[in-house]
Amino acid sequence: MKTPLSERIQQQIRKVTKRQIVAFLVVTALVLLNGYAIVREIPAIELITVAVVGLYLLFFHADWTMYLIALTTPFSVIISSKNIHLGLSLPSEALMITLTMVFLARILYDISIRRELARHPISIALFVYLGWMLITCMTSVRPVISIKFFLSKVWFITACYWFFIQMVDDDLKNVARYFSCYAIGLVVIVLITTYKHALSGFDEHYAHWVMTPFYNDHTAYGAALAFMIPITVGFFFLEGNKTWQKVFYAVVSVILLMAFYLSYSRAAWISLVVAIGVLVILKLRIKLSWLVGGGLLIGLLFFFYADDILYKMSRNSQDSSGNFVEHIQSMSNISTDASNMERLNRWTAAFSMIKEKPVFGWGPGTYQFEYAPFQKGYYQTIISTNFGDGGNAHSEYIGPCAESGIPGMLTVFLLVFMFLYYGIKTYIYADDKTVKIMSLCMTLSLVTYFTHGVFNNFLDTDKLSVLVWAAFSVITVCHVKMQSATPNTLS
Repeated sequence: MKTPLSERIQQQIRKVTKRQIVAFLVVTALVLLNGYAIVREIPAIELITVAVVGLYLLFFHADWTMYLIALTTPFSVIISSKNIHLGLSLPSEALMITLTMVFLARILYDISIRRELARHPISIALFVYLGWMLITCMTSVRPVISIKFFLSKVWFITACYWFFIQMVDDDLKNVARYFSCYAIGLVVIVLITTYKHALSGFDEHYAHWVMTPFYNDHTAYGAALAFMIPITVGFFFLEGNKTWQKVFYAVVSVILLMAFYLSYSRAAWISLVVAIGVLVILKLRIKLSWLVGGGLLIGLLFFFYADDILYKMSRNSQDSSGNFVEHIQSMSNISTDASNMERLNRWTAAFSMIKEKPVFGWGPGTYQFEYAPFQKGYYQTIISTNFGDGGNAHSEYIGPCAESGIPGMLTVFLLVFMFLYYGIKTYIYADDKTVKIMSLCMTLSLVTYFTHGVFNNFLDTDKLSVLVWAAFSVITVCHVKMQSATPNTLS
């Protein structure tokens, strides 16, 4: 016999705790209060509410703060002040700064990081990376700029590596939750961008800026899409997925792939192709010696035929285009394509800077303020500038070399080696399917980023930092878990 509806309602009411009642009343009061503030245009009430809710999450549900960071990062916009030369991407960076301060304060009395994680080679590589950057801040030609740049790296890495590493260590499901939050935010931006792009008839030139103000241009947008595609596709195959989760990852993957094509980002396209190549190599279990031999052979061919290759590239006059084949052909155009020519301009300026200060560099974050005098007239384009407002060196390797010297570039290479070595090793030797899939997804995603990093660099922005450093933390935890399951595995 079924229980009467009235009795079932009474049973549910009795289960409600005083804490839940108080929470409901507080939330209701905040909603009403902020509704009144919006109607009466009283922004102070809204700001106070955000601050109170933010502090509550930080102290009592810090993991929710990480999900909020992932969700809001695609929507964040840069608010800057020319007077103090400071720009923050809000709200994501504000959340990361606050989380970093709370984390560093709490680590003194109630948070401890497992020794295996703190002493992992990837963690040590991060210490080396930040340590050398701090040293070059002291030798910088613009110390204030460099310290600000260094601090931004600290809150990116503290929040997205050190704090997130604990969440991943506690429960691997937090990885899927975190990246799913970013995927949801990114999908919303994709829908907005695609709608704006459609109004122009999907013109290739409009594709360069329709994602603003959320992403600076199509290169950052394409890099984020390329990074997320291996994750959403790979997470479809996670064990224990419910039907709605499989549908979610499948739909998101299709949307991201569509946006990826419409981004017209040639570097992003190359990066995903390289990641697919790495996947094929892993699946076919091609020997490392063959890869090294093939790489050396290609390098030698480029070395001995460099003049012929450059001559062919200089003869290519195909500019970027809405036609897929023509757009691919424009990648090697260094004679008329403004984007390619400006990249060469930035690189040659960086090489001149490196030649002058090869050990300590000019200082972290200083490239854009110092490179103008090093530009060569015959490389400059219609988009070149002499006012320190044209961005960075367009390379995740050349830029750090100019700013932190050759050792700075080597610390980046160290990070690349670490994620490749431990990511691939974990994928090959892990018995747990979840660990296997997650390490593979993170490795392929990082391959897309650091391949893209040959042509652009975005680790000084929140858009890619929240993905890159989180992926490093996942590989670290997966490797430690794999070792714990198979203690005889070589470290």
